[in-house]
Amino acid sequence: MSATEGVTPRPTTSPPAITGLKLPPPEPPRFSLSFKIFFAAALLILVAVGGAIAISATRARAIADKKIDGDLKKSGEAWESFQQNRYGELQRALAVVANNPGIISMMTEGDAATAFDTLKREQASSAGAAFLIAIGPDGNAFARTDRPLPYSRDMRQVPTVAAALEGEAAEGIWLSDQKLYHVVAAPVLEGGSRTVGAIAAGFQIDDGVASSLKSLVNADVVFLADAAGRNEPPRPTVAASTMRDRSSAVLAGIVGTPRLVSAVLREGKTIGPIHLGVAGETYLGYFLPVRSSTDDLVGAAATLRSRERELAPFRQIQNSQVLVGLAALVFAFVLSFVLARRITGPVDRLVRATEAVRVGNLETEVPVESNDEIGILARSFRAMLEELKEKAALEKYVASLTMSLGTEETLVATRVQPGIGSPAVGEPRIGTLFAGRYDIQSVLGKGGMGVVYKALDRELDELVAIKTLRSEALSADPSLIDRFKQEIRLARRITHPNVLRTHDLGESAGLKYLSMEFVKGLTLKHLLESGQILPTPVGLRIAKQICAGLAAAHEVGVIHRDIKPQNILIEPTGGLKIMDFGIARLTEDRGMTAAGTVIGTPDYMSPEQARGIPLDFRSDIYSTGVVLYEIFTGSLPFEGDSPIAVVLKHVNDAPPIPQSRNPRIDPKIASIVMRCMEKEATARYQSVNELYEALARVTAEPARRETAA
Repeated sequence: MSATEGVTPRPTTSPPAITGLKLPPPEPPRFSLSFKIFFAAALLILVAVGGAIAISATRARAIADKKIDGDLKKSGEAWESFQQNRYGELQRALAVVANNPGIISMMTEGDAATAFDTLKREQASSAGAAFLIAIGPDGNAFARTDRPLPYSRDMRQVPTVAAALEGEAAEGIWLSDQKLYHVVAAPVLEGGSRTVGAIAAGFQIDDGVASSLKSLVNADVVFLADAAGRNEPPRPTVAASTMRDRSSAVLAGIVGTPRLVSAVLREGKTIGPIHLGVAGETYLGYFLPVRSSTDDLVGAAATLRSRERELAPFRQIQNSQVLVGLAALVFAFVLSFVLARRITGPVDRLVRATEAVRVGNLETEVPVESNDEIGILARSFRAMLEELKEKAALEKYVASLTMSLGTEETLVATRVQPGIGSPAVGEPRIGTLFAGRYDIQSVLGKGGMGVVYKALDRELDELVAIKTLRSEALSADPSLIDRFKQEIRLARRITHPNVLRTHDLGESAGLKYLSMEFVKGLTLKHLLESGQILPTPVGLRIAKQICAGLAAAHEVGVIHRDIKPQNILIEPTGGLKIMDFGIARLTEDRGMTAAGTVIGTPDYMSPEQARGIPLDFRSDIYSTGVVLYEIFTGSLPFEGDSPIAVVLKHVNDAPPIPQSRNPRIDPKIASIVMRCMEKEATARYQSVNELYEALARVTAEPARRETAA
């Protein structure tokens, strides 16, 4: 058997695919912005449409009620006028009967049977009388056409009859068998002068009469008869009506209205307009008491107007409004939803871009282009993203430079001026305790005035920088101590992340020193001496931070007067600190530097500073422009055989255009640099805030950035 037999081959597995970080979707809100906008718009439209309809309906009801009230209040006058006209017509019809010779003869004889037959014939030919009554001269009724009289009845107590027996025509309302009648009576005269009796004619107040009255009052009419006996509670019944199909509902509505029936049928009050509920409809009613010829309350005349019918034309308009409103509401719902999506779509894209930036993806796109608040927010987000990219580029550049050149202490050591001499008496030594509290760890820098040390402050347990002042330097220039005091006094007035903090001025064993914030990093001079032009994003990040630090100084009235790369410290995190306020002064301070005295660094000195004339904030802007020139071109604008030659060029010569030193420079940046370096201060940016805004508007194209890098 071979060595390979019986061996089961192991399955090969491919390594898992490596993919980028997958972001989870943003946390869904409980109520999305789209829903809130949609709901708010829909609710607003609904309230507006509904409110308009409700207000118009309420107003329409008020107008309808007012019109009905006015019409119904005229019912009393119309009823009286109607009765007078009807009485006149009935009297004329009865006069024909009373003047008939046959009737006169009948009344003279006084025979009941003959009178009944005669009256029946006259009733058939008369104007629709419900009954005729024959009354003798003694007031006794002896014949009636609608029913036989079982006995004679004395009717002299009835005013209508009594007036007729006196020779006068009369009229009134009678209640009989729960019906109301208009009754007219006329005397029967023999020979034209002797009264032999009277004839009374009753005409029922029926639905026809109600319809006739309706045409006058423009309202439904209901006549009520009181079917109750004397000393009984009122018991209304419908005697006549234009609403016969709703008689029961009308009567129920009337009886169901508190105190209405008793007020009209017992107290004789005119009531109305009053609201009544009839079969689910609202009516406004006006009630007039009806009295008999004996002045008894026998019923009521009621005029009714339906509010719903009065509002019918408006209802048609309102229904149209509702339909149009619903259509508008549906359209508005759709429109609000679309608008909500258009508004929240860019917001959603901004949210996703923010999530991408949160995990370090600075190359994310922000595809939002509009001129509204969302567009402004998107542009601000893009600007912030550019700031983050510039910061990241600066951090990367500083890290790469530190790795290639060494630590900051090593860099400082390579720049220590040779031949400065051995440490002076009292000068701190590495590994010793200075001033009773500072453990000296290393030398950060040396110069003609003194040395800068890195030290641990035992009292505060934090790293600080100690800047000493050599006694020989102090002897050569007594103003140095005043400049030290000036530095700490002015630096303490400035609190800003881009300005190095100064702690205190002290003395140990006769040696003056200054304690200040220790910042690990490289000076801008180190970066510029790397032999390469700084990448555009790196330069922009540095330039903006210089502006921010100077703005804080200028805000409290401090002019730095010595802005140069050596006084600008770059942290590994990309932060920047402006330091060394040794020759800075307040704008109102005239004591430190006498007129005509030139203090500063020639390579970065403004023309007015070179002339020794009073300075303002714009001098720092010129020096910043020189620093920017060096950052973006890799060289100083002016060079000379001596410092005075350089100073004269700053005063008299125009700087070479940046493109002559760096053809790849962004033209916008070149323009900014040239404006900073204008000879006349009035032609420069008038504040570092203006300069910062100009730099913030610069958006370098990716290709240019990559090329510059």
